Amino acid sequence: MPIFLTSTSSRRRLFASGLLALTGLGLSACSDPNEAPAATTPTASAESERPEYNSPLVEYGADPWVYRTEQGQYYFISTAPEFDRIELATADTLNGLTDAEPTVIWHRPREGSGGGNVWAPELHRIDGVWYVHVALGDSDDPFRMRMHVLSNRSDNPMEGEWVEEGQIDTPWDSFALDATTFEHNGKRYLIWAQKDPEERYNSALYLAQMDSPTSIQEPVISISEPDMDWERVGYKVNEGAAVIKHDGRIFVTYSAAATDHNYAMGLLWADQDADLLDSASWKKSPEPVFSTNADLNRYGPGHNSFTLAEDGKTDLMVYHARNYKELRGSPLTDPNRHAHVRMIEWDSNGFPVFHQDEPDNYHQDGQVSASTSGKYGHAFVSREPFGELADGREVTRYTLNNGEGMEVKLMNYGGIITHLRVPDSDGNMDNVVLGFNSLKDYLEQQPPYFGALIGRYGNRIAQGRFELEGTEYELDQNDGDNHLHGGVVGFDKKLWDSRFISDERGPAVELTLLSEDGDQGYPGNLAVTVRYVLTDDNELLTEYRAETDKATPVNLTQHTYFNLSGKDDILDHVLQINADRYTPVDDGLIPTGELASVEGTAFDFTEPKPIGQDINADNAQLKLGGGYDHNYVLNRDDDEGRVVAARVEDPTSGRVLEVLTEEPGIQFYSGNFLDGTLSDGERTFERRGALCLEPQHYPDSPNQPDFPSTILEPGEVYETSMSYRFSVQ
Repeated sequence: MPIFLTSTSSRRRLFASGLLALTGLGLSACSDPNEAPAATTPTASAESERPEYNSPLVEYGADPWVYRTEQGQYYFISTAPEFDRIELATADTLNGLTDAEPTVIWHRPREGSGGGNVWAPELHRIDGVWYVHVALGDSDDPFRMRMHVLSNRSDNPMEGEWVEEGQIDTPWDSFALDATTFEHNGKRYLIWAQKDPEERYNSALYLAQMDSPTSIQEPVISISEPDMDWERVGYKVNEGAAVIKHDGRIFVTYSAAATDHNYAMGLLWADQDADLLDSASWKKSPEPVFSTNADLNRYGPGHNSFTLAEDGKTDLMVYHARNYKELRGSPLTDPNRHAHVRMIEWDSNGFPVFHQDEPDNYHQDGQVSASTSGKYGHAFVSREPFGELADGREVTRYTLNNGEGMEVKLMNYGGIITHLRVPDSDGNMDNVVLGFNSLKDYLEQQPPYFGALIGRYGNRIAQGRFELEGTEYELDQNDGDNHLHGGVVGFDKKLWDSRFISDERGPAVELTLLSEDGDQGYPGNLAVTVRYVLTDDNELLTEYRAETDKATPVNLTQHTYFNLSGKDDILDHVLQINADRYTPVDDGLIPTGELASVEGTAFDFTEPKPIGQDINADNAQLKLGGGYDHNYVLNRDDDEGRVVAARVEDPTSGRVLEVLTEEPGIQFYSGNFLDGTLSDGERTFERRGALCLEPQHYPDSPNQPDFPSTILEPGEVYETSMSYRFSVQ
């Protein structure tokens, strides 16, 4: 029913009565000992003409939203501490909001829908009509939050009547809140937080186009999920989105984790010309951009809005925070979240600077340096749907970008690296690995392990069999009579569980898989975790961990095909391998057991030389595989940790790749079996068009007792790592 604007009351007086109500319900809350300063006109500092604002701006102003009209009038709306009403205040300056008398524009009904909690109202002016988007619970279930809309056709939102327009329906019915709306290129969009259909999270962020200010249309896309460790403290939450446009980009801040001192703000962005309904358009900072700072007594900042200063030009962020850490009761029943305002400045790459380590009224005159961004922009992560498998399971592709010139795209099908872009000596970026632009191409063209994780056993096992603890195991024979790279459905063809993960070394994705007892013939249930980490110094780390409940061979590796020029073949690439010996093979490419010296042979890469220099030499071993396809025994000298196993340089582009590993061997494969039948649509992959350098234990180790063992026993943990490190010469 319509609610008329007749109630004007002091926020502090209403809150005092609300405390009595909360106490009567058995809930506890603590009070803030600091009084808010009296409202003043913004004052200029001695050093600049930038205004200074009251801190806090508004007491008990959780989830603050400030709307500024074209005439410069400010309206303030927030979550009332008792969660029972919507209040609106107005002033002609921001500091004037400190003591502005709020007006109750809506109060929850005693029964039914909307009779529960009242959270995070936002005020918008759309096509001459005022709207409030707000999350409401039910009287019999206060936390059954759904998004609702009120409207007011008066010129002044403090007057007239507010009409309940009803609930915003989404494709699935679940906990939903924090709706915000914005217009871009003639279209209106809604961003909101909602529990995902699979109930993996408390809430993720979704985006859809609106067909009216009160309804959305499909498709609905996810633009952020609480993957990072800092987003999952207490609760797995992404919520409280706010939009600001600047320098050709659309930025979205959001809040994450429990609403205590762990609450923090993240950042998303998309190019202004991008398709906003394409998940791949949205990029995400892997680290929070604004968070608790104990030195400044700022705890749990978040749920912000953006507005302009009185000059109509300076960008401001309005947010809530507490000034103490320890709470009484739950974060929701401790009401002392106060609204603050601070200046947003922009670095030379056009990204917002939040001044995490500075107080609210801090600012710099002039443009801020590019301290928040790398040489090539801001580090980010991104995810996108990449297609479906035949059984309907969805595949996701992830992007890791370190802001320093390196970008990696990988999918959770096979852990496959689809693209890897690095700069040449002139700073030009190019993809240096073989891969495809769609899952369909991987499924239909069946490339030979392009970019894939390999397991349970990298390389070959003779005759597809081995004996272990008195039992003979028979494996898939998928390479003539032999077993290769884990079998017909090896780890390269598994759909891994996956998510972004926080890692202090850089943007990261973690993949997990349970290879069940009998998988491809192997014994034991093997639980595997693989983490890809992209560091600031252009190094892609791959870390492996596995445990088993029955003895089994394990030899995990990565099978990316590299061409550092991004075109033609790799015969001019200059290669050096840190190995004095290699393992000769028979006509099935199975090691003979010999560890042969490379000295004086075509296999000698102890000093840098072009790959093509000896590849066609009259050498029986080269003829067996049509080139190099051999395991090298690394010169480790009992060194622990990763050592440089190989170095490749492309003289044309100046790109350099170093492969580091903890393993005793590395397989060098010169792309002999590529034959031009595979294509990414832009180029065909010709013979010797790429090379592989695969860190590993030796091939056929389960059948070769003189080789280092690859058997993992129950109670043991398999741990190893490798990396691809890029530079320019």
